[in-house]
Amino acid sequence: MKKVIVSAALAVALMSATGHAKAADLNVPSWMWEEGQVGQWLKANTALFEKASGAKVVPTQIPPADFEKVVMTQIAGGAAPDLMTAFTSMLPPMIKAGTLAPLDQCIATGGFGDRLLPSVDFAKVDGKTYGVPLTMSPWSVVVNRKLLAQAGVEMPKTVDELYAASKAVKAKTGAYGYAFGNDLAAPLHVYINAMQWVLGFGSDWSKADGTITANDPKNIQAIGWIKRFMDEGLAPTGLGVTQARDLFVAGKVAIMFEGPWLMTQIQQQKPDLMADVDFDVVPTPTHVAVTGGAFYVIPAKSPNPKEACNLLTTYMKEDAQRRWLEDLKQIPGTKVQASADFLAKNAWVGKMADIAAKYPGGIGYAPPGYTIQAAEFRQMVVDALANIYSGKTSVEAGLNALQSKLVAWKSTL
Repeated sequence: MKKVIVSAALAVALMSATGHAKAADLNVPSWMWEEGQVGQWLKANTALFEKASGAKVVPTQIPPADFEKVVMTQIAGGAAPDLMTAFTSMLPPMIKAGTLAPLDQCIATGGFGDRLLPSVDFAKVDGKTYGVPLTMSPWSVVVNRKLLAQAGVEMPKTVDELYAASKAVKAKTGAYGYAFGNDLAAPLHVYINAMQWVLGFGSDWSKADGTITANDPKNIQAIGWIKRFMDEGLAPTGLGVTQARDLFVAGKVAIMFEGPWLMTQIQQQKPDLMADVDFDVVPTPTHVAVTGGAFYVIPAKSPNPKEACNLLTTYMKEDAQRRWLEDLKQIPGTKVQASADFLAKNAWVGKMADIAAKYPGGIGYAPPGYTIQAAEFRQMVVDALANIYSGKTSVEAGLNALQSKLVAWKSTL
C-alpha cells in the first residue's frame, strides 16, 4: 500500500511541476516524411511542435503507391492515426464512410481559416470541413531549355511542336524530348499522365452528371498522341515516375508534364541545372494544368484529436507556410506573400502561380461524377490503357471497349 501512495504522490508532484501529465505520442503517417526538402520541412515544424507541447510525433513513412491501401487497412483494423496526410482523391470516400472528423472547430481555434485556399471547398460536405489543404500546386511543363537549344528548337506551344521538338532532341542530342511515368504497377501515375492529355484536348473520361465519355473523339486523339510518342521511341517506356524524374535531373529528358516538386528535386540534387530549367505552359490545346493536391485530415477515431489539432495548427502557421513556398517552391495550403527578393531570384514560381490561376483542372485526380468510386473507375481506365500501350488493341477499339465496360459498370451502382 505504501508503494502505491508514494507512486500516486509522485504522479501528482510531476503534474504540478509540468502542468500536465505526460503528453501523448502522435502517430502521423505520410508519404512525405522522406521526400527531400518536403520531409525536412515536415520534420523541422514537427520539432517546433514537440518542443512547445512536450508531445512526441511518431512519423510513419509509407510509399505513395501504397499509402491509401495501407492507411485505410490500418483504420479499418482499429489503428487510426492521430493526424495524416491524404491524397485529394481519398477525401470523398473517407467523408462518406464517416472516417474523418470535422475540422471546423480546429480551424477556428487555430486562426488560419481566413488564409485557406479556395480548394478547401473540396473537403466540405453539408457545411462541415473535413480536410485542410496541404499543397495545391499545378502539374504543367518542366523544361530543360539547354537541351532544346542544343537541338535547335524553341519551347513548343502546340502538340505538333512538341512532337517535332522530341524528334529533334533525340536526333541531335541522344536525349528524350518527352518522358512520363508509364509503369502499370503504379496505376495512379499512368492515369494522371493520361489526364494531362485528355483534359488538354478538352475532354474527360466522364461528365459531372455521370455520363461516360471514354470514347469521345477528343480522348481518342489525346491517347493516340501518347501512343505515338511511345511507338516511335520518342518517350522511354516501362518507367516509373521516379525513374522518369531521375532521367530529367540527369539531363536526359527535355520536357516532362510535371509539378514543382520536380523543380525542388533538381534544386536539391543538381542545383547547377536550375539555370537551364523553367516551368512553362502545357502545349496542349486547352493548356489545362492538372492540380496536384493533398490535404491534412484527422481521423474520426484519432486517439488524440486535441493534440492533433495543435500539430496541424503548427503546420499552418504563416511563417511555416511561407517557408513551404520559398524553400520548397511549391504552393502551400494557405495564401501567403512571398518576399520580393525571393520572386526576383525565382521568377518561375510567379509563373507557376499564374498557370495555376489561368488553367486549373483535374483537382483530386477523380473522374467527374465518380469521386466516391474514383479508384475503381481509374483502374478500369488504366487496364484499357495497358491494352492500348502494349499494342493488344488500337486506341479507338480500346476506348470503345472501355466505354462499354464503364457504362455496364455504371448500371450496377
